[in-house]
Amino acid sequence: MQTTRRFLALTPLAFGITAVVLVYLQTSDGFSWDGVSFGVVSAVIVTAGALLTILAGAALLRLLAIRNDWAALGTGLIVATVLLAVCYAAVAASLPAGDEGWSLLYVVGPAFASIPVWPAYAVGLLIRAWRGRASRRRPGSAAGPRNA
Repeated sequence: MQTTRRFLALTPLAFGITAVVLVYLQTSDGFSWDGVSFGVVSAVIVTAGALLTILAGAALLRLLAIRNDWAALGTGLIVATVLLAVCYAAVAASLPAGDEGWSLLYVVGPAFASIPVWPAYAVGLLIRAWRGRASRRRPGSAAGPRNA
């Protein structure tokens, strides 16, 4: 449950970074509100998908009694990669011999759109760890040792 809360707390950061990247990519040729809305909706979908795979990875690790945020993030990335690879193989196998592969964009597009969300979660974990270490070093902090 703590892993779920931790990653839910990091989700706004991951969404923000992903939204900025996707909106920039959608509006790089010229500003349009359609590009902004498509970028934001894509960021919501990609961030929700990443969060769900991270939570699925954490659930898999909980079966092995592993409760590490970095392991949950890595396992979520592996689960997402495997799911996208299976979808890619299924779509590629269904294409006729002379097809140019445009049908694969439904798998390749989300795969590329999800790239910013994974480092965003990692940056969030790094910031949280850095803040935790800084608060433990601060004299008189609640998390630090007591000098009584």
